[in-house]
Amino acid sequence: MSSRPFTIRISSQKGGVGKTTVSVNLAAALSAIGMRVLLIDFDFINPSLGFHLGLQNSNSGVRSVLMGKSALKSNAVVIHAATGMHVLPGEMHAQTHTPTKEQLATLFGQIEKSGYDIVIVDTPPGFLPEENLKAFGEALIITTPETSATISAARLANHYDKIGLEHILVVNKFKNKRYELHAREMEEVYRGKISATLPDDETIPISVAEHVPAYTTNPHAPFSRAIKSLADRYAVKLGFAGKNSPKQEGVLSKIIFAIRKILQGR
Repeated sequence: MSSRPFTIRISSQKGGVGKTTVSVNLAAALSAIGMRVLLIDFDFINPSLGFHLGLQNSNSGVRSVLMGKSALKSNAVVIHAATGMHVLPGEMHAQTHTPTKEQLATLFGQIEKSGYDIVIVDTPPGFLPEENLKAFGEALIITTPETSATISAARLANHYDKIGLEHILVVNKFKNKRYELHAREMEEVYRGKISATLPDDETIPISVAEHVPAYTTNPHAPFSRAIKSLADRYAVKLGFAGKNSPKQEGVLSKIIFAIRKILQGR
């Protein structure tokens, strides 16, 4: 495995498809199998990782690192108490921020030296400037089984093809209804295979309200099992599988799941 962290852009061309949900839970699943993971909120318009993880009142974040006010490892990264995940949250500001090439070079230079195995970057919908994409090893395109979302995903995939960025397609919020696009139809539009299908799951809104990833609160839920398969894909891709004894469920997740089952039985 390379000493440089493998960096993934979690992306979409259309909003509302669940990028942040996938980012948070993929990070939790990768952490659970023993990988050193950094989760970054790179959405300067609508940063939402903090709301998902209860970190919205953090004093520092990605903007502070870009502006040179904080350093990645010393005081910008926040430890999510319930999971132990390392998070570089977004910061709410009245004005949006467009990073310069120099600021991006500084940020990703610190990331390269950070010692993480994998970095998951939750980015805003749409296209990013080409220089912003050079730091990513792969883009994960999120779509839903709808025509407009799938066409938008295909446009984004075409953009990645032009600049030579590898990408995979992940279908989120799958309900298995007759009115949804069939997998074959989505693959024809995307011109490639679907790498993962994540079912619509009531565990998700509950987990957001509790500020703990669904994968942690209920690792046996259908969504969690699908996320685990996606995490295993990256473990194999990066040569991590088999290096450590996988922690299928951390102690905290076991306790949370057990308490939830007891409360449901009342």
